[in-house]
Amino acid sequence: MEPDFMSTRRGFLATTLAAGFFQPAFAPRVNADTTTPISRITFGSCAKQWEPQPIWSSIGRRDPDVFLFLGDAIYGDWHGEEVFSPTRESLIADWERLAAIPEFAAFRERTPILATWDNHDYGKHDGGAEFDLKDVSKEVFLDFFGEPAASVRRKRTGIYDAKVFGQEGQRVQIILLDTRTFKSPYLIDERDKEMKAALNIRGQYLPSTDPDATLLGQEQWDWLEGELSKPAEIRFICSSTQIVADQKAMEEWGNFPLERQRLFNLIETTNANGVILLSGNVHYSEISGTGEGPYVLTDFTSSGMTHSEPAYAELNNTKRIQGPFTGFNFGEVSISWSDPIGPVVTLTCYDAAGRQQFEHVIQTSELRLG
Repeated sequence: MEPDFMSTRRGFLATTLAAGFFQPAFAPRVNADTTTPISRITFGSCAKQWEPQPIWSSIGRRDPDVFLFLGDAIYGDWHGEEVFSPTRESLIADWERLAAIPEFAAFRERTPILATWDNHDYGKHDGGAEFDLKDVSKEVFLDFFGEPAASVRRKRTGIYDAKVFGQEGQRVQIILLDTRTFKSPYLIDERDKEMKAALNIRGQYLPSTDPDATLLGQEQWDWLEGELSKPAEIRFICSSTQIVADQKAMEEWGNFPLERQRLFNLIETTNANGVILLSGNVHYSEISGTGEGPYVLTDFTSSGMTHSEPAYAELNNTKRIQGPFTGFNFGEVSISWSDPIGPVVTLTCYDAAGRQQFEHVIQTSELRLG
């Protein structure tokens, strides 16, 4: 962030911090109506608050029922140069800068937004449970997205959340996981760049087989078991990092293979039908699939609303079934409730101008145990 930007915000920040809350303009203008069925969800991740964001106009033209922000809504620990340790003041300034982007401001006035975080809006590069500012970051994050003061989300550790939209026969459950607050340290891969390049991996981490290593933490696992036991026709489990793709050695569930398998097992033991996975983080879009769960699990990744990394898309992913698309993008999930066999879900990747790049159709009657 430019120094002059910070200096011009000092008065605002002093007032805001003294009052203990954001200005009312920061609260969402539209709340999600969970009583009516939904048929169109858009989602995305990774947006630099100092970059133009015309993509919001394209997302708005799709007229979604809800938008899911799956992490890195701001970059609070990096402004394009050196990684730094944020403060409450700097985090508030970064969220304020996002709020001031005209296209985003217009979009949030008409569309409900549900959000979880990844490392940069959490406030620490690849950070986890060790982050000493996580409680402050949580408060600022929930203030920005207008979480009610009495919300249970404010009272428990972490920011995980879930909502069910619609009535019996057309219920859609959206589960937002928190992959930061409880995360154990990664197991570092000490191999050199040449050896990694020969294996076509880019990251710096190895899969940890430590049974005590965790991604979600026991508290969140217990909560998730309860949520998956609730009735719903379609469920979207949302993670800031990829769940199915697990070969890049970057930030992904593959770094915690026991946790990854635990998720697949929990879907089975709770008899949770209709699960589709949504994810972000990698700065390109793709769809991956695996038979490691009780039925085929599909992971639709959308990442890179203001920037992309085509080189990441060239890394190993033998589970890819659609994509990759390496331009700026957002994802859309559309639901057709009229098919007599059961709801049909179409996953579509759109570029920043709203042009379709690829799609994948799922018959939810196939997402059933047994």
